[in-house]
Amino acid sequence: MFPFSDTTLAVFGPGLLGGSLLLEAKAHGVKEVRVWARSEKSLEKVRERRLADSASTDVRETAQGADLLILAVPVGAMAALAGEIVRAALPANAVVTDVGSVKAAVLAGAGEVCRRAGVAFVGSHPMAGAETPGLDAAKSGLFRNAACLLTPDASTDHAALEKVDAFWQALGCRTSRLGASHHDEVVARISHLPHLSAVAATLASFRPDASMAQFAAGGLRDTTRVASGLPSMWREILMENRTAILPALKDLHRVTGELLEILTEADDDHLLVYLEEARRLRATRYA
Repeated sequence: MFPFSDTTLAVFGPGLLGGSLLLEAKAHGVKEVRVWARSEKSLEKVRERRLADSASTDVRETAQGADLLILAVPVGAMAALAGEIVRAALPANAVVTDVGSVKAAVLAGAGEVCRRAGVAFVGSHPMAGAETPGLDAAKSGLFRNAACLLTPDASTDHAALEKVDAFWQALGCRTSRLGASHHDEVVARISHLPHLSAVAATLASFRPDASMAQFAAGGLRDTTRVASGLPSMWREILMENRTAILPALKDLHRVTGELLEILTEADDDHLLVYLEEARRLRATRYA
């Protein structure tokens, strides 16, 4: 039996992650599944696919009486949304969490709003995104075997933390706990820098003559895949986490500068050292 089958779940934002949560909740027989969206157009798709028991553009109506409330909207919109949620009639054991990819900003915004209202908040970040956004890209199993980073702080309620941890594990995630600042430093290196690298590779490869891509094999496609992500979403993510991204980007700049010098000097021995180190480091994660 699914451990959260008796839960009233409210998902705010039926995009890729929010929509995938709705699919999982319905598949696992969660007692009541609700969804909020800003537009009726988004909710029409939810209703057509029968992904929720109720769908509304009213925040308080969606939140009222819910046990677990998940913010699946852009990070910049979370604080205002939380401000509406905490005005609803919530049960004493209600917990608010999120799926945002930047955590310091979320804790300072939505987390602080909830704390002041006496509502439990636990930051979480399932590493399960894709370059294709929106409800149409939502799918069952998106969270299976994905890492989910929880970011409790000194004010986090222990029972709420355990509840959110258990929820993500029930969906198949591998959960870990770390501080918000550390989280932001980690994702700057493993998610945000790779995205910028893909953007840079795309621009450097396509700008001179985009027609050359017709001769490419899989390497160009694989290297540049994530550059297909929604620009407006990535603009917000990169700007929100720019403090943590800048040192990582400077390291990339330094390494590419070293490679430029190696090739300029035709230093094949040094080049082999770089290539072997990169191959070895990647093998520690991807066999």
